[in-house]
This record gives sequence, structure tokens and C-alpha cells, in this order.
Amino acid sequence: MGGFLDRLECARCGRARAFGPEPATLCGCGSPLLARYRIDALGRAVGRDDLARRARSIWRYAEMLPDVAPISLGEGFTPLLPARRLGADLGLERLFIKDESVNPTGSFKARGM
Repeated sequence: MGGFLDRLECARCGRARAFGPEPATLCGCGSPLLARYRIDALGRAVGRDDLARRARSIWRYAEMLPDVAPISLGEGFTPLLPARRLGADLGLERLFIKDESVNPTGSFKARGM
């Protein structure tokens, strides 16, 4: 796993799960496992300016991803589009809608995968 990934933790019962050779997404109680990172250590190692200079892809955040060779279909960095009329109708000064249709699959469902 990425150098700053600390543990997997159950969203419901809080039990931590050790990393192993088998992928794990669910706790024994059936709830999803959440990734917990050593954010303080990451912030000391990688600054905002460092991130801004990196390629606009998910691999910009390599320290928080599994230690594997980067692969990509060109996914990520989907735009936020202003929704001024809808925002005005809802009484919101600034409302944006995330456009997931530009991902390679052309589907909003790609985000969840």
C-alpha cells in the first residue's frame, strides 16, 4: 500500500484490519473498510506546490495509492460546472455540478468503481 496509508478501519465498529495479500473492502460485520492515512507525515513530505506541478491525474496523489506501476485510461479531474440558474432558484450564490461524463467510460457510475 502507499507509503502514508496507515490502516483499514471499519466504518461501523471501528475495528482496524491489517493489510494482507488478499484485497479487503468489507469488515467482518459487513460494513465498508475506510482507508486511514498518516496525514501529518504526508503533509511534511509533499507540499501543495509539489502537487500542483504534477500531472493532472489520480497519480498526482501516488503517496496515497497502492504501490503499483501507474496505469490510466485518462480518468479523473472531471470539471465542476457552474449551475447559476439552479443555484439562484435554490437561493445559493455558488452551485456547481460535477460532470462525470468526460471519464473514459462516459458514465457517472465510473466514479463509484
